[in-house]
Amino acid sequence: MNRFPCQMMYAHVFAVSVLLALIAPIDAEAKTPGKTNCYNGVCHRVLSLTETSSQIGHKAVLSTSNYDDCRHDRYNPCGLTSSGAAFQAGSADNAASPIYPDGTIVLVRYPQTQKSAVLRINNAGPYYGNRLLDVSKATAEALGFAKRGVANLEVQILQAPTKAEATYRRNRVYPAVPGYLGAFASLEGAATRYASLAGAGAVAVASIYPQLSAPQTVDPAGVARTSLTGNGIERTWLASNVTFKPARSEAQLARKVAARLERYDERRHRGQNGLND
Repeated sequence: MNRFPCQMMYAHVFAVSVLLALIAPIDAEAKTPGKTNCYNGVCHRVLSLTETSSQIGHKAVLSTSNYDDCRHDRYNPCGLTSSGAAFQAGSADNAASPIYPDGTIVLVRYPQTQKSAVLRINNAGPYYGNRLLDVSKATAEALGFAKRGVANLEVQILQAPTKAEATYRRNRVYPAVPGYLGAFASLEGAATRYASLAGAGAVAVASIYPQLSAPQTVDPAGVARTSLTGNGIERTWLASNVTFKPARSEAQLARKVAARLERYDERRHRGQNGLND
């Protein structure tokens, strides 16, 4: 038997395998709460779910960068994020962090512009220097530090994830969060505004971001109802409508949001009056 054709065949198969490995999407390594992950010589421990819950409402200042779609950002490999969700560089509602579990919802504010956004952590990284947050390109554009590259953001945890939300699931789709909120004189002001939009008033932020398994209540007529706060704000009208869109000017967006909020408030008041009749 001639060995050369066999060797050529094996070489061809090997070359094709290498090529497929290079062009195939590579999913990010899953991020486990309470475990330490290392990359490029940098290690960070992910908060456990209990630790994340205990930090709700506390303010931190984190060194933050931003990352883009893998076709434009050579440091971002193509494929799914560490949560199993697809990365949405053009949406101002998602971010990566090496310390917060996937599924965590955070409020961020850039002091230089006073602009704020509500984001869901759905990816690991960055593992570079002292950076602890990596927001999507659209988020950085909305907050006003995209051209600067790295900025110190004020960060507050709004909701800790459930075990299921923090566990990798291929092609998962998280419930939406609002994204860009607008400019506020303080992080507390942004949190209060967000709380008021949820219909809860100016109350402790942690109390209006319960897990989605919140129990139902029964009204006097015997009908089971889940309150607005029990639903979680991510299921409200706000989540699907008040989202920053980079292609529009902020002035146009502000007018549109104001009009929709006014209509939303009117519907909410009508609903409350109907329940009181």
